[in-house]
Order: sequence, then C-alpha cells, then structure tokens
Amino acid sequence: MRKTACWASRKGFARLQKHAAVTAVVCSVLFTSLGFAADQPPSAGVSGPEWTPVFQGVELKRLVREGTEPLSAHALRIDLRHPGIRFFVTPQNGERAKETDGMKTTTFLKKYGCQVAVNASPYAPVGETEGEPCDVLGLSVSDGDAYSAAHGAWGALLITKENKARIATPPFDTSDVYNAVGGFHLLLENGENVGTEGEKHPRTAVGVSEDGRYLYLLVIDGRQPGHSLGASTLETANLLKSLGAHDALNLDGGGSTTLVLDGGKGEPNVVNRPIHLLPGIERVSANHLGVFAKPLETE
Repeated sequence: MRKTACWASRKGFARLQKHAAVTAVVCSVLFTSLGFAADQPPSAGVSGPEWTPVFQGVELKRLVREGTEPLSAHALRIDLRHPGIRFFVTPQNGERAKETDGMKTTTFLKKYGCQVAVNASPYAPVGETEGEPCDVLGLSVSDGDAYSAAHGAWGALLITKENKARIATPPFDTSDVYNAVGGFHLLLENGENVGTEGEKHPRTAVGVSEDGRYLYLLVIDGRQPGHSLGASTLETANLLKSLGAHDALNLDGGGSTTLVLDGGKGEPNVVNRPIHLLPGIERVSANHLGVFAKPLETE
C-alpha cells in the first residue's frame, strides 16, 4: 500500500468554535511582542528579554504577535554541550504491524520519562486511537536502531550519541547516528532561507546553530482565528533564523504540532495549543523526539 503523508487534516477546521485553552501554563515563559506589519516576516522586530531556563541546558521562549494576523509560537533552545542532555526517539514496535504504535505527545513524555517531547516525523495513517500501528515516512533511528528509511528527498535531523546534531538530506550517512527523525524539506540551508511563501499552517520545526552548540525546537500554533493563524515555511525559516538557527528542517505540522514539558513528577504540560479538529485537542502521532534534562534546582 502506498504511504500517504500526514499533512494535518483539515476536516474539522470548518467546525472551529470558541474553545478555552486546556493547556497548563509553564512558569517563567517569555513573552516577546512581534510588532510588525502583515507583509513582514514573523522574525521582524524580535527583541527583548533573554531566554528563560526551564531545565538545565534547556531554555524556553514564547513569541506572540497580535493584530489581524495573530501568531503564537514557542521555541526551545537546547545546549548540546550540557552534560545532562540526552535525546530519545520513539522506538519501533517490534513484531507488530508497520513500524511504531501511535501515541499522543503527552503519553510519550509520561511513558519514557523525558522532560521535553515534541511530535516529529510525517506518517500514515492518521488515526484517533493510541496504540494503533503507524508507518513513519522518513528516516527514524531510536538509540541506534534505524527502523525507517529515507523517504524521497525529505530531510532529517541526525544526532550522535555525543549529542552532535546536524540536518541533512538523502543519501544519509548514519554511521555515527544514534537518534534521528525525518521531516519534510529544509527550511534553512547554510543560513539561507529555502522555505516558500505558501499557505499558513501550524508548524513544528527544528534547527541547529552554525557552531553546532544549540538545537532549536519551534512550534507555531495555527488554524485558530483570534489566537494564531500559523505560518508559511518561508516565515517559519525566518523565525528560526532570528532565534539563532543556521540549518533547519520542517517536521510534521498541522494537527500534529504539539510541544510538551515535564511539569514535575513526570506530569506532562502541553505548552502550545494543538488543533486536532478542535483547539486544545492532541493528535496521535507515529514518532516523537524526546529530551532528557536535569531539573534546575539540582544545578
């Protein structure tokens, strides 16, 4: 059977209605006002306070634009040189069908005990029930186990056991890769914006700084008038570049876009506002990228 990518389903978008935010608010989140005209990229005018530490080696920033084209985004900056940082990708499901068993991002964080979790690769089919087998579309490596191969020309985030991260396109050299997640096309290549000015959607994206020290995770809410309309890939690339990324990759977005942090004792806090049919509803995804980090008080 031919695999079909999980572009966020638009079925239900027409049914959008007023819905209270169901996500917990993470303490010390940074609010940065993006006061710029509608024809400017979302990176224009980004300035103000610094990043807010949430774990050792992990900092959080919230970006907000108000007005006729509102935007709400959350970014994490992860110090790859910090000794307490470790990555983990959803493992394969063994002898079961397809490659992984689908789960929500909150379930992934709670099951594996990581401090950060974000949806990652495109996949098929889009399901409603956790535990159903899924095909990952693109490279996927979990703790050295490469269980899904490259998909066409789509790129991937490659991470070694020593936390050296890079974004690449096929053919991949996975000889030193310990964890990896595939995405769609590149957003930034050697500092150049290679995104396109198309439709605005919720976005999940990842970037790496030029010196290789920082990994950036970015989620942009979308399809929610009055809260956030989303962004094109060109806008997403501009925003990542303004945060410090030199290379960047577009991951699965739309209704899959979800960022979760450990709120304490392994309890998941959804940082953004996902939209699987309705605002605040999580989608079941095929694989995730997790980050283990130590709490601030033990530093």
